[in-house]
Amino acid sequence: MAPFLTEKMQVIRPLLPDATRPFWSVMIPTYKPRADYLEETLKSVLQQDPGSGQMQIEVVDDGSPNGAPVELVRRLADDRVSVHREPANNGLAGIWNRCIERARGEWVHILHQDDVVLPGFYDHLYRGISCNPQAGMAFCRFAISDANGHWKELAPLERSTPGVLDGWLERVATDCRVQCPAVVVRRATYEQLGGFRADLVSVLDIEMWVRIAANFPVFYEPQILAFFRRHGTNQSVMDERTGANMQDMARAIEVWKDYFPAHCREQLEQQSRRYWSGIALMLAQIFFSNEDVVACTSQLRAAKTLWNHGRHRSRRLRLEAKVLLHRVLGERAISAMREVRRRIRPA
Repeated sequence: MAPFLTEKMQVIRPLLPDATRPFWSVMIPTYKPRADYLEETLKSVLQQDPGSGQMQIEVVDDGSPNGAPVELVRRLADDRVSVHREPANNGLAGIWNRCIERARGEWVHILHQDDVVLPGFYDHLYRGISCNPQAGMAFCRFAISDANGHWKELAPLERSTPGVLDGWLERVATDCRVQCPAVVVRRATYEQLGGFRADLVSVLDIEMWVRIAANFPVFYEPQILAFFRRHGTNQSVMDERTGANMQDMARAIEVWKDYFPAHCREQLEQQSRRYWSGIALMLAQIFFSNEDVVACTSQLRAAKTLWNHGRHRSRRLRLEAKVLLHRVLGERAISAMREVRRRIRPA
């Protein structure tokens, strides 16, 4: 194993041996949770609850101003779900690491306050993990939903049957493949590799999946058994507007390029930079089309940081020129120019 532990990675201390230790720890970090989303999240777990001997369920509140959602949890689950309140806000890496520290189970599921697991999630992953004891992480195929829970997109199918993934390090480092609600990690994996990095603010989860892939086999379940909810108050959605997500990605790639085998390190780093620069350019175009020039400019800066060569550079420069025209002439003039081009374009 490569010595990945650094001062940026929190040490996760092993637990004392305990014969009554549960298999699962479902840890739900919260901060100013929306009640209906959190209720749906909790119900999705409780409907699959195998009992306290097999599953720890805990809400870990990150210092919400109005207090932890104790009353909601008690109404839904009585004493079955424990509630822990942090005295101060830890930030994203801090609260995820606190969830791991407080987890007593062999396997840890960090389930966000607005995401959902579908029936069979824990049973299917339990079977896969039991048949592949060398795995350090497991995940299922998942859906991405809108604010109302309507599915808008499906994750790529990594393989058609359950099993350990081949070539997973290259895939997870050079594409967007996983979302948190679909992932469970052996607590011993965190103990060996450390917790989430405090110097990353937006893509610390992806860095963790890459770190794990560099060190452990990863089990995959092809059934869709979780969904990630995208809505306006998602941290990830807010980071898209500021460009913080892709600036953070550039920092993450600098970290995880050292996880790659030496013979393909440069190739995979460049592939990763090109992919994420393309995502930044796509987001920039969407923001520009929605007349959000500030967000567009933020993503253009991030795209330049990630990869500033070839077609990516040309696309960025063209969009930057449109942004400049927009600022000088205004949207009405830009729309008029588009209409002129449309009319003179050959049939």
